[in-house]
Amino acid sequence: MTVATTRSIISGEAGAQTAPRVQVRNLSKIYRTRRGEHVALDNVSIDIGAGEFVVLLGPSGCGKTTLLRCIAGLEEPDGGEIHINGKLVYSSSAGISVPPEGRALNMVFQSYALWPHMSVVDNVAYPLRNARASTSEARARAAETLELVGLGAFTAAYPGQLSGGQQQRVALARSIVSNDGLVLFDEPLSNLDAKVRDRLRVELLNLQSRIGFSAVYVTHDQMEALALADRVAVMDVGRIAQIGSARDIYDRPTSRYVADFVGSANEIAGRIVSSSEGVAIETPMGRLSGVAGSDRLAEGAKAIAMVRPEHCILASPGSAASGNQVEGVVERSLYLGPVVQHFIMVGEQQLTVSVSGGEGLQPGSRVAIGFAADRTRIFAA
Repeated sequence: MTVATTRSIISGEAGAQTAPRVQVRNLSKIYRTRRGEHVALDNVSIDIGAGEFVVLLGPSGCGKTTLLRCIAGLEEPDGGEIHINGKLVYSSSAGISVPPEGRALNMVFQSYALWPHMSVVDNVAYPLRNARASTSEARARAAETLELVGLGAFTAAYPGQLSGGQQQRVALARSIVSNDGLVLFDEPLSNLDAKVRDRLRVELLNLQSRIGFSAVYVTHDQMEALALADRVAVMDVGRIAQIGSARDIYDRPTSRYVADFVGSANEIAGRIVSSSEGVAIETPMGRLSGVAGSDRLAEGAKAIAMVRPEHCILASPGSAASGNQVEGVVERSLYLGPVVQHFIMVGEQQLTVSVSGGEGLQPGSRVAIGFAADRTRIFAA
């Protein structure tokens, strides 16, 4: 099936519209309780391009779900503007707040939100029937959409007869059947076991690539965010701490918060001794060179050097190496299948080194750990 044919099936006609673009400008949201005020969104601005998959990532309470619900129209912000496909759907200054059904979008919830008394095909056809499509047309398009998500044989089944992964596919089919071009995902895979979750991620990406809808996806799962996103927006206390490609977020974090939240990292404390050409930090392990994040680093200031375990290499003590090198004693090694994780004491601090394959090292062995300067990020302490 070609991309054009797929889009024609979903839209019910040839020449489906281009997926919409979302523009959020200076959005704010404050929750007021008896205990005081909680700033959920603090002057947030973000664009989601046509056909783009953007993941909102962060811990509980960072504002990612609030931002998603504001875009959907399920929460009313306190300030700012939201445009969807060029249409102003929320403006505090203009007094505009379009309800969810007028925003040309669909949403996939964590709980699936399927009607248990309706068949699978009727669940998927529901948005079309709600838009006053005929029963025959709605059911025909719903059946075609179910074929796209691999559930063509389950049209007459009921949600209670399906597995969790199959129910999630039904929810996805319902979200794309009307071809509004924008789908919002609120942690949709968190209730599934690991293998089903991994498989559905790939299927979701394949479907999004074929149909071309824009996606805004909320998760606290770092690996899920890196696997799915064209861009990841890492949120922290109502603000976007950093937005960029998965590789930018992981390999080039601009703050200690982002580096620490996404993946794992060794942290080595010290003081800045040079900030002119590159950055150098004096630590109990010796002088280390690295790349500054977005912080201003003055000589003499306390700082943290961060390096990811998989960016380290092991060598024999005293071997020549470019970049940073420290020596330590192996405490233990863990075999984790794809990688072996080594825990090595360097002076008073333990560093973690992850290497592909290989064998565990004998406890008490002395080794050198090397890590390149351009893989070492240095932030204000």
